[in-house]
Amino acid sequence: MKNTIEKSLAMAGLLLILASANVRAQTGGRISINIPFDFTAGTAKLKAGTYNVKRVSDRAMAIRSADGKKTALVNAPLTVGSRDSNAGQRLVFNKYGDRYFLSQVWLEIDNGRQLFPTPAEIRVAKEYRLAEGNAAPERVALLFR
Repeated sequence: MKNTIEKSLAMAGLLLILASANVRAQTGGRISINIPFDFTAGTAKLKAGTYNVKRVSDRAMAIRSADGKKTALVNAPLTVGSRDSNAGQRLVFNKYGDRYFLSQVWLEIDNGRQLFPTPAEIRVAKEYRLAEGNAAPERVALLFR
């Protein structure tokens, strides 16, 4: 009898651990990051500040200000990989002069999600290349804390 109860409790514990791991894998963790500049994420223009980034589906990320007043949902349909294990979890921005556009979201160290450039970013990139002699944008990576 005692052996059956112990086995049942162990099995229930194992199922609870597996269920919580599955929920976490589906929803992703919330990660906080301080962004020291104004930026564009998808079509949303966001001010400098602390943001929480969370995966809401396989392709979509939610970026929410720490005060909860501003939220942007971005579609990041492309998977990108990295062999640099020191790179860390991060957001990557394309910088054109003083304008920043979210380009990649890395909630895991070895793979991230790439956003397509919006029409606004394409226009700014074209203007930047013309003004800067066909220069490529600067890539700015910010690590999550």
